[in-house]
Amino acid sequence: RRFAMHILPKRFVKIRHYGFLSSTWKRIKLKNLQQNLGIQPKEKLPPKAFQPKCSCCKVGNLVTIATFDLRGPPSWFLEMSRNLPAPKSAF
Repeated sequence: RRFAMHILPKRFVKIRHYGFLSSTWKRIKLKNLQQNLGIQPKEKLPPKAFQPKCSCCKVGNLVTIATFDLRGPPSWFLEMSRNLPAPKSAF
């Protein structure tokens, strides 16, 4: 019964924020309100670029060298990779 009380009938929408908490009010009037109260809004820092980490050790940034479509690597890439020297073992 307690759960059923929170289920809204069809075509009803739950209002989570209203009044001065509504998003439309914030966008329009929040700057004016901050100026009237003498509050300096914090400047937003630009988001950092996403750099994936190693999935094993979670250290260091992975750099994308090439991306392939569903067909796999092209023939020129396979030839180039065959000519590269083998990596040295860390152990």
